[in-house]
Amino acid sequence: MTEFNEVKIKRILNQTSIDLGEYVINPFMGCEFSCLYCYVRSNRVVARKNKPWGEYVDMRVNAPELLEREIASKKPKTVLLGSTTECFQPIERKYRISGKVLEILNKHKINYVILTRSPYILDYISLLKEGYCKNIYFTINKFSPGFKEIFEPKSPALEARDEAIARLLDESIPVIPYFSPIIPWISDLSGIFGRFEKAGSLEFECLNFNINNITEIINKIALFEPSLRDKYENMVKNRLFYAQTWRDIEKNIAEQAKNSKKSYNIYIHKFGDYFKNTYL
Repeated sequence: MTEFNEVKIKRILNQTSIDLGEYVINPFMGCEFSCLYCYVRSNRVVARKNKPWGEYVDMRVNAPELLEREIASKKPKTVLLGSTTECFQPIERKYRISGKVLEILNKHKINYVILTRSPYILDYISLLKEGYCKNIYFTINKFSPGFKEIFEPKSPALEARDEAIARLLDESIPVIPYFSPIIPWISDLSGIFGRFEKAGSLEFECLNFNINNITEIINKIALFEPSLRDKYENMVKNRLFYAQTWRDIEKNIAEQAKNSKKSYNIYIHKFGDYFKNTYL
């Protein structure tokens, strides 16, 4: 059961190493969706928490008040929302912290980029249409229900995310469908570009085999589908196998993109490169 706590923080605009904004805003700490492969599990701040990832959410209730003050002193031009949390997780519907943040950014004419996988962002279409939302990277995927229970036990339905993206695009809100992570032999990439006719481009991120809990991920996959264990263990140990697997997947995406006349970007993590998460 998720534990919810109202907390007050000292700062809401934090500098970020992500190139999508000068500062990042995270209205919550923790996330109800509890995705197994979430990078935030490797975050140094999260590591100091006593509860497992996905079992707590701290609502930063003074975030809007702080934001008003910090805008005056830091004068940000572009802000990223949701680097280490989901801004539109279910508890947002009660506290509306993210909604207040959007209102303040709009009022001060500050551009922002959003990372999300939640259809609840549709609650704020009117705010998003005011012209300061420069992009929404909306995380999608496609795999069987059994694997959904392994990787994203409490996240919104995959189909509901596709529908939310379509609605945002219909409203002329800039959205990039962000297929992440590609999980070899599990994620279904067939017809991916055809799912989002109005999207000018799609982006893809491959599973990071360097995250701290990769062994746990492999073990859970193997419990559901034992025949995949050797393949995933090879992804960790065998550089050539790792490279060839991603080359085959990228070739598939490139062919689909060409046929659909759409652009794409794909990010493949380097083999054996230690995963670093330096932002808060």
